[in-house]
Amino acid sequence: MRRALAAMSIGGLLALGGCAPTGSAHTLPAGGTAGWHGITGAPLSPRTGALGLWTGREVLLVGGSDEPVCPPNADCGLDPTPLGDGAALDPKTGQWRRIVDSPYPFAIASGVVIGGTAYVLPGGWGSQDHPGLLTYDIGTDRWGRLAVPFAPERYGIAAAGDRLVAYLGTDEAGTGDDFVLDARTSTWQPLPDDPLGASFDRAVAWTGTELVLFGRELSADANGRKPAGARAAALDPAGGDWRRLPDSRILSTGPWLLVDGRLVNPTLGGADGGRVDNWGTTFTYGGVLDPGTGRWSALPDTSGAGQLSAGARGASTAVYVDVTGSVLETTTGRWIRVPKVPGGEVSGRTLVAAGADMLLFGGGRRDGAGHSGALIDQVWIWSGRS
Repeated sequence: MRRALAAMSIGGLLALGGCAPTGSAHTLPAGGTAGWHGITGAPLSPRTGALGLWTGREVLLVGGSDEPVCPPNADCGLDPTPLGDGAALDPKTGQWRRIVDSPYPFAIASGVVIGGTAYVLPGGWGSQDHPGLLTYDIGTDRWGRLAVPFAPERYGIAAAGDRLVAYLGTDEAGTGDDFVLDARTSTWQPLPDDPLGASFDRAVAWTGTELVLFGRELSADANGRKPAGARAAALDPAGGDWRRLPDSRILSTGPWLLVDGRLVNPTLGGADGGRVDNWGTTFTYGGVLDPGTGRWSALPDTSGAGQLSAGARGASTAVYVDVTGSVLETTTGRWIRVPKVPGGEVSGRTLVAAGADMLLFGGGRRDGAGHSGALIDQVWIWSGRS
């Protein structure tokens, strides 16, 4: 049972207003690399790890770090003085505008946009001094802060229609409630106990009417003789009980893209348990779920897609997880390779799905030996269209 974290009433908006001067914009050719075009003129300093959020018209870029890029396989720790400034970019016009600084700087964060509000859950803070949930009103350019009834470092956030859901990422360190936020009253309420039991790799997706929870069984065979496949259950967050869905034969619990009522997980590849305690068959990482019927199915033909997935996209939406590999074009069922990003090797980029387009911002250059170089403040956009 998920318990111990009671619902609580919260409030106290931190009203920080600010002006939003318009920045200049310059569009760069893609240098012969198919589908990419660049935008410069960012009113932000070069950085890595900025949070990027799509509002439906603009990309919000906030926070990050101006520390040198951490070398491969090194443990550099978090930037002790992260950034808090931000800007908004209209990718269609290339026009920038500054937004008011976040009251709490952050080098890592998760976030979602619901209506006219961006919700940000910063990472890298200790549990004692964590600022809680930050809210940014896009129309008024004001930040706020809401207390949370959970340990923020263990939770993720997701949009469920006009509601915000906070979900526990894993039960490995103990169970806890999942929560839904009533934005009108600034009150958190726990969701009903889910039927999946103790799980890891917990994730959620929204179907338009139901919240689907995914997880992998924590008590699966510890010796690896039995694969811990993705399990799922669905809930109407406005009320009602969980609806258990059939178990899958896929090993990944995300990411998910909603396409014509189906949830698509474009993760490529699979596993068979190895030479010792082999499972006797290959379980794929990705697949497709019809939440209405509970039917699982395979991804479209992956024979020419390679082993690395960069995401999936529909006519106007997308989910991207990498800048290299193949993207599933759900409108055609084809896999298309993402062309090499212009400008050489860069790590620490911000990756955003701006509608169906892939947008990259910032990062740090590396030389051929992997050594850190200059930080950058450039935007690259890939539409996948010639």
